[in-house]
Amino acid sequence: MSNPSQSVAVPWSEEQLIADVEAGPEGPQVGAFFDFDGTLIDGYSLSAFARYHLRSMQIAPADLGQMLLTGIQGVTSEEDFERFTVLSMRAWAGRSEDELAELGERLFVQAISGSLYPEGWRLVEAHRRAKHTVVLASSATRFQVEPAARAMGVEHILVSPVEIVNGICTGRPGGPLLWRAGKAAAVRAFAEEHGIERPQSYAYSNGNEDVPFLRTVGRPRAINPGRHLAETARHYGWPVARFRSRRRPGASDIAHTVAGVAGMLGGFATGVALGAVTGSRREAVDLGTTLGGELGSVLGGVRLDVHGAEHLATRPAVFLFNHQSQLDVLILAKLLRGGFTGVAKKELAHDPGFGLVFRLADVAFVDRHDHAQAVKALEPAVQKLREGISLVIAPEGTRSPTPALGPFKKGAFHVAMQADVPIVPIVIRNSGELMWRGATTLHAGTVQVAVLPPVSTAGWTVGELDEHIERIRGQYLTTLANWPSHGSGQVTATVPASDGPPPAPPLDWGASRHMNPLETAMWRAESADPRLRVNVSLLELLDPPPDWNRLLGAHEWASRMVPRMRQRVVEPTLALGTPTWVTDPDFDLSQHVHRVRLPAPGSMRQLLDIVQEFAATPFERDRPLWASLFVEGLTGGRAGFAIKSHHSVTDGLGAVQLMIRLHSRTAEHDPLRPEPPVPEAAEASRAGLFAGQVADAVRATPTAALRQGAGLLGALARRGGDWHFEVVDVPLADLKAGAKAAGGSLNDGLLAAVIGGFRRYHEQHGAPDDRLAVGFPISLRSKDDPQGGNRFTGAKFAAPMAERDPAARIAAVRQFVLNARAASAAVADTVPSALAPALGWLPAPVVSRVSGRLTSTNDVQVSSIPGVPYPVYIAGSRITHMYPFGPLPGCAAMITLISHDGECCIGINTDTLAITDPGQLAEDLRAGLDEVVALGG
Repeated sequence: MSNPSQSVAVPWSEEQLIADVEAGPEGPQVGAFFDFDGTLIDGYSLSAFARYHLRSMQIAPADLGQMLLTGIQGVTSEEDFERFTVLSMRAWAGRSEDELAELGERLFVQAISGSLYPEGWRLVEAHRRAKHTVVLASSATRFQVEPAARAMGVEHILVSPVEIVNGICTGRPGGPLLWRAGKAAAVRAFAEEHGIERPQSYAYSNGNEDVPFLRTVGRPRAINPGRHLAETARHYGWPVARFRSRRRPGASDIAHTVAGVAGMLGGFATGVALGAVTGSRREAVDLGTTLGGELGSVLGGVRLDVHGAEHLATRPAVFLFNHQSQLDVLILAKLLRGGFTGVAKKELAHDPGFGLVFRLADVAFVDRHDHAQAVKALEPAVQKLREGISLVIAPEGTRSPTPALGPFKKGAFHVAMQADVPIVPIVIRNSGELMWRGATTLHAGTVQVAVLPPVSTAGWTVGELDEHIERIRGQYLTTLANWPSHGSGQVTATVPASDGPPPAPPLDWGASRHMNPLETAMWRAESADPRLRVNVSLLELLDPPPDWNRLLGAHEWASRMVPRMRQRVVEPTLALGTPTWVTDPDFDLSQHVHRVRLPAPGSMRQLLDIVQEFAATPFERDRPLWASLFVEGLTGGRAGFAIKSHHSVTDGLGAVQLMIRLHSRTAEHDPLRPEPPVPEAAEASRAGLFAGQVADAVRATPTAALRQGAGLLGALARRGGDWHFEVVDVPLADLKAGAKAAGGSLNDGLLAAVIGGFRRYHEQHGAPDDRLAVGFPISLRSKDDPQGGNRFTGAKFAAPMAERDPAARIAAVRQFVLNARAASAAVADTVPSALAPALGWLPAPVVSRVSGRLTSTNDVQVSSIPGVPYPVYIAGSRITHMYPFGPLPGCAAMITLISHDGECCIGINTDTLAITDPGQLAEDLRAGLDEVVALGG
């Protein structure tokens, strides 16, 4: 099973354990056998039962003395363990089976669940996602193990039997105990009965006695091992992992708890007192909440690691959070700061500390056991929302004793629907690790939080409510299973063999050190107005899915081939001047490469929903401006791979230039591929950049440019909804033939099809079909221009939608495009040439107004990019389709076509406030394409 010739135990992290599961074989034929005590929980479940029996005087003093003596002497043989087990079972004699099962459930919630290792919980989840047959194999009894298995969603347990006669426990074992050889035998029998392939299976344990158990499988793992097991692991080369102790509170924990509570209550009282000067109770409460959150977290040693913080600005809203701990109150105060109220159980209304705070903040107190009262108590919350005060509520209704997400109640969703406000999901990953549900003390540490994009409740009906609730709960489950920081992502650079090719230079792509004026405008504009974000993305469908480690290796190689992938933007002092690209000394691949799995059935719609959220998420501006997402579980045994970058990195043609050079023409690894070294990190002084650019800019910027800039700062009516992705395919030869039959090019045929599709969409919705403002880019690249970067201008066509003849539309489009290309500078909707040198010296809000003016008057942007005419591969997986998605800088829709191996793949990005029925628009665009294709006969 294992290789005894190895002699070094390999220390593994939680991330490595999970990555190993994800990279291994899938399916129920693979077993995952977990020891329980000491492996999944910190300590022994029997301790909770022993404490209960001692408190209730249900154990004889003689039996207690023998148990203590056996514990002191140590359990080293099957006879010792049997004697110890029999002594512990005697306390159960005469009790019914149902009574013991109920006791086990109660003790699990009250005591045992608090000692669950979160790392172990997530490891079990990883095996369940891989559809492995998960088994808890323990020497304990089912009364100790079964509640935990049920909470973890584990169907199978192997435990020491308890003798039950006529429903009553006799206090004796009911058969062979699962200890040492007994547990190994039970695993072998289970594997044979259930068709488990033991060489491919996993086993986890901490106990010295479990070496035979671990050796039954091909993938043994020593978790929190004792000395003997650690030595055995070194002998066999088994991976060793140690989980963070769920220790009992120490002096520092007690100090942090006292200081945190004092800081929160004291900060709240101080803020309320200071805010009372304004005469506004609301302002006083908001100031108190802000001070309480800040002081309580600092003094309690609680830090927040927040992803998606920009979504907290959505107000008013119903903020949902998964409730794990009393610590959540402090977390939410620090996150939201003010402008909200909440919901709490009625028992807290009279709490000597938080009860007064909650009453001042107009918290709704509900009786969880009285549905009618709970509904009535929420009625004022609807009015508060209409007045602009947000609501914070735990949809589970109560704290969970485990990391598992409970079912969602309907109250919060009814309130949001009645008030017509969005729902903002707040996903808290690990507050229960710092302060367990039943704990009275907290451990200092970092709480991980993900704020998901707002979910509009417009148009919701009561009949559809269950569907909406399940969809939002699914977002929680997906986020918890695929946390943004999940996985180390560290890949060792490939070092060529001494007899192989010498290190090669990187690609000369994106080599410019400074942004040009157009790139500066795009970069600066979104810092002042997030609606002007210009993320561009590409979704590839892969068949079959690539190996995860090979895909990581491909990213690491690409980051050496393309130095821009390891560069971040450095702004001069005061963000005045030209942004500069500098190699990031802290580049970490795991911050850029992510992995998720679609829930069943893994439809294309599910894939697009995940990718559109990924694509729309703003970049962290102090890191390299790219990210990728590997999406497993797509129907048909396929996978999705999405990569996004900021538009300031490159335009569409530059991206295609890079894609052609990075994608492989074969599935096999190329041993002769170039292997550039890792780029050396560099630093740049913001003050130095500023000083070095001042003199040149003063000489280069004419005063006319500033005057021209002032003239562009008119009022801009921009849209600002969420992004929604759709895709459409059409054979390349067919679309070309149809356009050619009317005297046009592929691009002319696409534009004519888009105009026809929007005519249909307008007719469907009773809107006038007069003219459509269509913007499209015109490339300024010559064959001698450097690759990468942005080299394009823009043109706008007031297209007549009323024209029903596709051939006539193609002719009109063709004439306009020819004129636009002949005089691109005159019709350009891009950065005016006279203003360009001054852009770096304009404040970001001014740049955003200028940049927004360029596209906000367009209804739709359309772009056609020549792609790859032959099959290509990534990490050994064939790319069957490529769908490009452009940004929405103020326009209602962005439609982008890329040709790929004989197919036109069209990505449609729409603003949900402007295009309320994006699925219908996609169908109408298909109809418009069909009209053009039909022209080719």
